[in-house]
Amino acid sequence: MNKSIIATGVVSLLISVSQADVYTDNTGQSSGGGDIASTFNGFDHLDISSVEVTNDANFIYFSIAVVGDLDATNWGKYIVGLDTGRNDGDNSVDPGSWNRNVDWGRGITDFIGSWTDDGGSGAGAELRSYDGSSWGLTDATYAAGTDVQADDSGHSSGVQLLAVSLSALGLSAGDTFEFDVFSTGGGNDPGVDHLSQNGESTSAWDVQSTSGAFLSYTIQVVPLPSAAIASLLGLGGLVAVRKIRR
Repeated sequence: MNKSIIATGVVSLLISVSQADVYTDNTGQSSGGGDIASTFNGFDHLDISSVEVTNDANFIYFSIAVVGDLDATNWGKYIVGLDTGRNDGDNSVDPGSWNRNVDWGRGITDFIGSWTDDGGSGAGAELRSYDGSSWGLTDATYAAGTDVQADDSGHSSGVQLLAVSLSALGLSAGDTFEFDVFSTGGGNDPGVDHLSQNGESTSAWDVQSTSGAFLSYTIQVVPLPSAAIASLLGLGGLVAVRKIRR
């Protein structure tokens, strides 16, 4: 993962969404310095290039970018596993009914499972949460769709956009959570490409994948209302600097 610095002036306070943290990932075949096993050659829509995470007052947004065109495929799943710290979590291959062959290497408290199974013209997602003893469905795009959402507007550019409510995760400004993102197929498939791994996550469809060290994100304070902005401008403005480390 790369280290980057995002620096903004007080103008950033005029927008309602915080500055994004960008987490980059190796791309291409592992034999050429990438992180995808040769078994998955040609499946560019499963090759993660980066994930941007940001938030507003109500939601966390995950913008998952892959090498391939999501409008050109009719299959692919994109998973986010989160550890909010609200309980010990669970390292299960079956959060709810997803049954993916993945070793998270730790407990996770929440699981976003998303899909692009209709030629890229639509997107859907489920949010499942662990209460300390079992997994349950919190919300889905085919249900209320108030706690988890998916957007297909970036599919031609290889982007799957997901949103999950802060309240559903029990998070608020200043809280930090840890996470991993991976791409996968159907059934009992492993994670083909894990954001947390610079090398291969798995060597084949029938081999369990393994997460690396989880990434972290801190919920940012929502930009100030216009009256406060005017006051700050009168004081000469502020500069905010945000560092991303891996």
